[in-house]
Amino acid sequence: MLSVISNYEVLGDLTRKFNIPFHYLPHADRSREAHEAEALAVLAQYQPDFVLLAKYMRILTSNFMPHYSNRLINIHHSFLPAFVGASPYAQAYARGVKIIGATAHFVNEQLDQSPIIAQNVIPIDHTQSAHEMAQAGRDVEKIVLARSLRMVFDEQVFVHGNKTVIFD
Repeated sequence: MLSVISNYEVLGDLTRKFNIPFHYLPHADRSREAHEAEALAVLAQYQPDFVLLAKYMRILTSNFMPHYSNRLINIHHSFLPAFVGASPYAQAYARGVKIIGATAHFVNEQLDQSPIIAQNVIPIDHTQSAHEMAQAGRDVEKIVLARSLRMVFDEQVFVHGNKTVIFD
């Protein structure tokens, strides 16, 4: 069963439009451990095969990770580690970046150091604004995420050490 857990209330209305259960779990003024314990309790209700992290800007602790080893999937732009922070596309625009990409990977305890499932890049040029670059980035992220999830759900991804083997 599909559900959404978020620390942003703004997603609630959207998920409810599609009859998807929504759980708002704010993290402000809470310890990381308390927030993760609450998330684990909600996840336990659904017993998910996989958990997708999107816009989750925190490193999960060793208390959380064993519950979902090689079952947590993250998607993000490919600017890391060059452009960190809240405005990576503005930074990329200012530096004249020529490609935008996305990476989907399993999650481990080190930030973005885990087995990669899929990646893709698209060319961009100086005629595109930072806003247009961000839209192009969201588009490539959707493609990479959809491809990654299809391969994972179809059991075409095998984790070996800190990398993946993909069976087409």
